[in-house]
Amino acid sequence: MKKICKNCKKDFEVRKEDLIFYDQIKVPPPLMCPDCRMQRRISFRNERTLYRRPCDKCGKNGISLYASGTLFPVYCHTCWWGDSWNPTSYGMKYDPARPFMGQFAELKNKVPRVRLLSINSINSEYENNSSENKNCYLIFAAENNEDCLYGRLVQHCKNSMDCAFLYDSELCYECVDTRKSFKCLYGERLQECVDTFFSFDMRNCQNCIFCVNGRNLRYQIYNRSCTKEEFKKKKAEIFKDYASIEKAKEEFNRLRSGALVKYAFATKCVNATGDYMYNCHDGARIFDVSNAKNCSYVADAEDPIDCQDVNNHYFKGERCYNVMGALQDTNCIGIIFSFYCNNVYYSDSCRNCSDCFGCVALNNKKYCILNKEYPKEEYEKIKNEITEEMKRIGIYGEYFPAELSPYPYNDTLAQEYFPMTEKEAKEKGFNWQTETSGTYGKETIKEENMPETAEEVNEEILKEILVCKDCKKNFRITKSELDFYKRMNIPPPRKDFECRHQDRMKKRNPRKLWHRACMCKKTNHPHHLDIECPSGCPNKFETSYRDDRPEMVYCEQCYQQEIS
Repeated sequence: MKKICKNCKKDFEVRKEDLIFYDQIKVPPPLMCPDCRMQRRISFRNERTLYRRPCDKCGKNGISLYASGTLFPVYCHTCWWGDSWNPTSYGMKYDPARPFMGQFAELKNKVPRVRLLSINSINSEYENNSSENKNCYLIFAAENNEDCLYGRLVQHCKNSMDCAFLYDSELCYECVDTRKSFKCLYGERLQECVDTFFSFDMRNCQNCIFCVNGRNLRYQIYNRSCTKEEFKKKKAEIFKDYASIEKAKEEFNRLRSGALVKYAFATKCVNATGDYMYNCHDGARIFDVSNAKNCSYVADAEDPIDCQDVNNHYFKGERCYNVMGALQDTNCIGIIFSFYCNNVYYSDSCRNCSDCFGCVALNNKKYCILNKEYPKEEYEKIKNEITEEMKRIGIYGEYFPAELSPYPYNDTLAQEYFPMTEKEAKEKGFNWQTETSGTYGKETIKEENMPETAEEVNEEILKEILVCKDCKKNFRITKSELDFYKRMNIPPPRKDFECRHQDRMKKRNPRKLWHRACMCKKTNHPHHLDIECPSGCPNKFETSYRDDRPEMVYCEQCYQQEIS
């Protein structure tokens, strides 16, 4: 089925598999294309923009993902999780004469919200969408880490800093998409590597510098064997000062652009399109997802089954649609940050609930509409009335309207994946933050006076206010950060955390797909013997590598034959 997106006006296809799913959960086909649907969902997720504000109940100051001046109260963890307030006290009786979404917005702007989405962490105040961390600072969408700083999607790691999509690793710095690695710096797509620097697409490698597409390598520079002494000498040359490291970054970018890449960063995947996938089966447009079965239009998820249009969904969610932020939910439609829920619809921040519609911040409740409890039969009757009203005006199954997001668009994940100007965002109904966070012009040390080597740095720098070379925002070095630099023998950075984060994210492919053909023309591959394709591999695929990218993009078969 072909449709025109009501938002961007572009054509998009509704697959027959999608229609089966929509029929099963009893929703009409979507009105927007997959990109616009994802943009809308992640505009309800603020990960990294933090503010300082007092708790609206106890008055204690703290870090919050909400700026001051929100319509709803914001509570600290102690107050929000405590028993001194009851979300059902905000309950509203559904008025069939008024649009449901307007009534939900009214409720949403009255019920308190928790200051940060952080659970069971120790000495880790500056984190969000995180849990079970210890001694961590400015890490986001992260769990089970210790002594980690400045990162996004860091999981089960220790003593690592300035990394993104880092898993089960230790003593890593400026690494992206790296797993089970130790003491690696400036690497991308490393797996089970040790002492590997400025390298790309490496597995089970040790003591490598400036290497790409390596497998089981030991003591190599530029993919050529070297002695232990040569390796140490090269490493010392690179890390002798800030200028040498910057030069090495340029050399690494040159090497990386000429690397061989598989059409998708996918492992053990069958009949699935997308990127950064592991063990995914039968799905379309899947990004940063593991162990998915029969799921499509999904990003940042683990173990989902029979789900569509979900983001940041973990712990075996099943049969969910249009969800942003969930843990182990089943049979849910249109929910935000709801955990362990079943049959919950168009609700926000609910936990351990079932059979609820249009609720906010409920815990362990059943048969509630707009936070008001009903007998089961009355709940079903009113729920059906609301559903029919939403279907009649064409919004049932769609996500919440943009204006209901509690965050400015430029504070959310949407700005990262779908950047817009203030004018563009407001034209599409999104909110916008016009006040600039942070300080400028207060630096006590200029960029040209920054230490060039790790040896020059001492605790005096903790007293200094630095300035970012890109955005000119002021920032500081923390004690734990300084200890890491000294331990790894690297000078402090010249950019603030946000600019460093954006640099890392630019190294990853976009969450978009293009139709391309395998670029392999190797005469030693089986396709060379195919009389119908004498000039090259005939395989075609969907890939996140646009056709103007410099990398050589291969299909699965050609990549494995060349790299293995």
